[in-house]
Amino acid sequence: MVKNTKRIGLDARPLSTRISGVGRLIAETLKAFPHKEEYEFFLFSHLPIHPDHKAVLDLSNVTWVSGGGVLKWKGGLYYNLFIPLYLLKNRLDLFWGSQQVLPPFLPRSLVAVLTYCDLVLYLYPETMRWIAKIQQRLFQSYSVRRSRFILSISKQTSDDMCRKFGYPVEQTGVSYPGVNIQEMTKLLETEPTLRIKDLGTDYLLSVSTIEPRKNYPFLLEVFREYRKVDPHHYRPWVIVGKIGWESPEFIEELLQERSLYKDIHILDSVSDSELQHLYKRAGLFTFASKYEGFGIPMVEAIFHGLNCIVSDIPTFREIGKDGVTYLPYQSKDDAKAWAERIKKFYENPKPSNVSISEFTWENAAKITEEVFRKVLQEGE
Repeated sequence: MVKNTKRIGLDARPLSTRISGVGRLIAETLKAFPHKEEYEFFLFSHLPIHPDHKAVLDLSNVTWVSGGGVLKWKGGLYYNLFIPLYLLKNRLDLFWGSQQVLPPFLPRSLVAVLTYCDLVLYLYPETMRWIAKIQQRLFQSYSVRRSRFILSISKQTSDDMCRKFGYPVEQTGVSYPGVNIQEMTKLLETEPTLRIKDLGTDYLLSVSTIEPRKNYPFLLEVFREYRKVDPHHYRPWVIVGKIGWESPEFIEELLQERSLYKDIHILDSVSDSELQHLYKRAGLFTFASKYEGFGIPMVEAIFHGLNCIVSDIPTFREIGKDGVTYLPYQSKDDAKAWAERIKKFYENPKPSNVSISEFTWENAAKITEEVFRKVLQEGE
């Protein structure tokens, strides 16, 4: 590394698990980061890097920080105690809080940039697991105040965050998560697996963890109404996502419905290649979330040319503009409206016409690098 290299520390704990939204954001941003020779990244995690993210360690400007001792027992202990202790002896120029929280007790001279993903803690706290809720409540407000600049993953998230904390708008920006078009195209070169072929084509597709904020009870009601309005020609429903922390009663209801009608398919673990083939073979994408910081599955669906029927929330409108169908997503009448729209689409399908050109990892990395450069220059 050259002498003037800027040393960036970051919360890399999401890289120690299978690919997730934040893990992908970190990995893809680092891979696409411009001017690599000017930056050295120090990745902090209490666990080894997961095989899904091993390619990150091939980058010449990345160092995986080992150590932590007994503090490695829990990710929160490691992040909140080991990292501040490490920084007492090791100089960094900037710390990147990739999960919208910063470690406490950062050196005063250390510039901090926060990536802000959502306000679930304040808008839908009942949909969070208790441990995540406690951790964010303890450090969220401090992290916002301590940050020199905050990059949100959507304009709606940025606006909500500024209103919530009174944070200066001029110290914020938006860095949309992206999709890797070349990688997705290459994955389609492989032959679909047998279980993907067995699903057929033109099915309804939903992609996300089955948890309260994703509003699957409403989508199940939509599918029931769809059966009624088109009993002889309705298409099956494919759900791609792990069964998360949704209520046990609803999970039992969903599984019973699947067993009874044989027209609901739940794939809780798919490979990257299988996921791309699932999008490619689908007929229509449905996404009824109550709230999202962003919506990568929707971007991926649009890339594959799928028409989308989604809940009418601001973040989805940022993504789909005028090329997506937005509908209310709460009442029985809303479910009937979704069912009618699905039926009409299959009777008269029209090609999707939505651009995703701004949702690339190259754009995300470019914006992130510009922010890092700006705040580092201001601190000199």
